[in-house]
Amino acid sequence: MVAEYSKVGIRQMVKKVEEIRGSVNSLIRTLDVGEIAVIPTSRELVAVIDQKFEMPVQLQRWYAVFSRGDHVYAVADIDGRRISLQRYVLKLEHPERSYDELKHVSFANKQSLDCRLCNLEYRIGRQSVMLNRRPKKGTSSRYKGVIKSLTSNGGFKWRTQIRGNFGTMSIGTYDDEQWAATVYDAAAYLVFGGSGHYNFPETCPNVDALEIARVRIERFSLMKKRKQETID
Repeated sequence: MVAEYSKVGIRQMVKKVEEIRGSVNSLIRTLDVGEIAVIPTSRELVAVIDQKFEMPVQLQRWYAVFSRGDHVYAVADIDGRRISLQRYVLKLEHPERSYDELKHVSFANKQSLDCRLCNLEYRIGRQSVMLNRRPKKGTSSRYKGVIKSLTSNGGFKWRTQIRGNFGTMSIGTYDDEQWAATVYDAAAYLVFGGSGHYNFPETCPNVDALEIARVRIERFSLMKKRKQETID
């Protein structure tokens, strides 16, 4: 069932936190303490950033948030928005860019609490990842789960959908093709886990895309449940 993605047992979560804590602590022991800052978060976890960002980062309250139980991101509520630490660090480094421009962030060492600049991979549109990939037949997009959709004013947007034994589920419509593909990957991660086929298999699921996908999946599940209750 689609809703199974949210059933993460307490024991599994505790074990995962311990694994992440050990991994981050092992990483810290290999780094120059004069070049980094260790940032406390909830769940008694810490994140790592460049020392030059310590002062502004410490002004925020950071929470360790799970995404499907496999990755943990540090997030804070900033100016009415939930912002991940990796995006906050990139915003500090590139103040001319908006948070909306800093969506496509991955981690070179796959450690999502290592938010040093040298570990953050930021590609505008991730075009370098899929540059040579051929469009899928009949979709007009190079990405899996993304379809070009005409709008009422004659323009177009990119519609994301995912298929499974539950049918076809819409995951929203977006202005940016690569972002639509990122949201698809997040939905595939929540629904299929390790058995999913991804547009960006070498990167961790984007925390903002995960939240979008989570809401869409819950809405879809609720609609199916109500429909079934009507039939019964």
